[in-house]
Amino acid sequence: MTDVAGKIRGFLEKLQKLPEQKKKIILWTIVAILAVIMGFFWVREVVSSFSKIVESVKPINLPKVNMPSLDILQTTTPTNK
Repeated sequence: MTDVAGKIRGFLEKLQKLPEQKKKIILWTIVAILAVIMGFFWVREVVSSFSKIVESVKPINLPKVNMPSLDILQTTTPTNK
């Protein structure tokens, strides 16, 4: 375990000695990689949520409403000319 701690300490010391520009590049690279990984899991969860919504909506049967026929509107002619 101390070997791992020593390697981490050596790596951090090496990072501290780097110029600011390289530190910023490393930081933003790590941020971008983490954003891609988090985005992947977010998209996967959104797709899963939408599929659950679709599955819950499918069995809904709306009642049929009987509407009166509109044929009377098509057979009458206007009387005011």
